[in-house]
Amino acid sequence: MTHQLTVDYPVAPDLTIPGQLQTVFLGLTVVAAVVVMIFAVRVAVRERSAAPVLMVIGGLAAILMEPVVTFLGHAVHPRDGQIAMFETVSRRIPWHIGLGYMAGFGIFYLVLYSRFVAGTLTAAAVWKVTLITALCYFIGEAYPVQHGLWAYYDHQPLWIWHGTEPPIWGILNSTSMLMSTTLMLVALPHLRGVGQLWLIPLAVAGAYMGHMGAGFPMYNVMNSAAPGWAIELSGVASVIMAMVVNWICSVLLTRNAVAARTVP
Repeated sequence: MTHQLTVDYPVAPDLTIPGQLQTVFLGLTVVAAVVVMIFAVRVAVRERSAAPVLMVIGGLAAILMEPVVTFLGHAVHPRDGQIAMFETVSRRIPWHIGLGYMAGFGIFYLVLYSRFVAGTLTAAAVWKVTLITALCYFIGEAYPVQHGLWAYYDHQPLWIWHGTEPPIWGILNSTSMLMSTTLMLVALPHLRGVGQLWLIPLAVAGAYMGHMGAGFPMYNVMNSAAPGWAIELSGVASVIMAMVVNWICSVLLTRNAVAARTVP
């Protein structure tokens, strides 16, 4: 006897990426990634540590999270005409998104890193950087979403304005960045020499932990036969979970902040 699993799963829309806009965004993200890496090198020289450069590379590696969260969260990067970086879980991920991770995650890491190693990182600063990042996601995605560079589909919780991202995504994205930063910075004082290479997989693990850990109510309900009101409540639950995760990260980071001279 054979058993077949039938899943009522919304199919991603079949879209074509706007070629000219993709080229513009690719150019912008190349420049942004290079600028952030140059900044990382300067910080590395100042701190006499390879950590800043490795953290930015970890930001690029965190793109491995994108296929999973877009699959479960019902978002898609159009396949047709895409300049693809890689493909998995039925999701093709473009280069401009990978380089965007490198630049966005990278600058987030470096802002908190500088204060962490100086021993001046405060909970207020952690919250400010995280909330500003979530707001930047909401504002920054308006144009590309409106013009089809990527798309959200099906019933998204708390999606007030369909001309940009559902706000829950910006919150989960910034939470994933903070959790990623937390894993790396808490581990950093204990890593010596080539051991600092662990920063790269820790960046990826932290990104997954933040996004999926805070977003599990949303991901579970969105991929069920639950009614619309339950999906909306799942978004509220995920926002609350994100706030809890962010609070824990702020406590861990501020308690483990050390002076630069103690960091290898």
